[in-house]
Amino acid sequence: MARLVPGATVPGMPITAVVNQKGGVGKTATVAHVAGAIAAAGGRALVVDLDPQGHLTDALKVQEATGPATLAAALTGEWTGKTPELIVGHSTTAAGGALDVVPTALEMFTVSRTLDQMRAREHRLARILAGVGDYDQVLIDCPPSLDIITDNALTAVDGLLVPVQAEDSSLRALRLLLSQVAAVDADLRETPLHLHGMVASLVRRPLTTLARTVLEQLDHLEDLPLLGTVPLAVVVTEAWRMGQTIATYAPDSEHAVVYRELAAVLLQASA
Repeated sequence: MARLVPGATVPGMPITAVVNQKGGVGKTATVAHVAGAIAAAGGRALVVDLDPQGHLTDALKVQEATGPATLAAALTGEWTGKTPELIVGHSTTAAGGALDVVPTALEMFTVSRTLDQMRAREHRLARILAGVGDYDQVLIDCPPSLDIITDNALTAVDGLLVPVQAEDSSLRALRLLLSQVAAVDADLRETPLHLHGMVASLVRRPLTTLARTVLEQLDHLEDLPLLGTVPLAVVVTEAWRMGQTIATYAPDSEHAVVYRELAAVLLQASA
């Protein structure tokens, strides 16, 4: 990995990567619902769908980007326009907040291969995000892999929020992720990434003995606090069907409370 290009990180705007190379752990839900909580409280939130599978784009009922102005084309340099042209407005709130989206594009599936041939390839996303405008928080939905696309996210952001599941495999996935973070900190960043913490997602109730044991182990990890637990429930599926976040679909639900608490952690870290 190349050394950090001076000025490649994004100054003055809080950006968080929601990341775990393990799939199906709730990354997309975390991004959408934390951003929704920020918007519901009157803030401006931008979510970036960096995952070629496009679950965030689909969940928020935003049309997948088609050329020439797409995130994929911006990352590879095939499109060099202004970053706001990539942004799609999703919703505004009664409190004056807004939720905006940078949707994925079909071409994201080939971006890794193209970036591997480019110079300063780990810093493409940082340069794009430098032009997005004024947001209280930018959240990036990362793909379930530790590839060059994820390296771009880890280079561009201030901190990480890590969704996990109450399964043994989560512990191994965390070790791999923290190893990747250490490498990025050493080779690509001037300042180390801030680890906001973990959120246990899709937790079935009542807890099994295994789930309880894993949650206890996660809760005792140093430097990576367990910030909350999100139970598996139909209300999340219902919100997805409507293209809404929990903050607007079910603001009094247990889930909405957890995501508001996560939003508060991110906002306080950037205050």
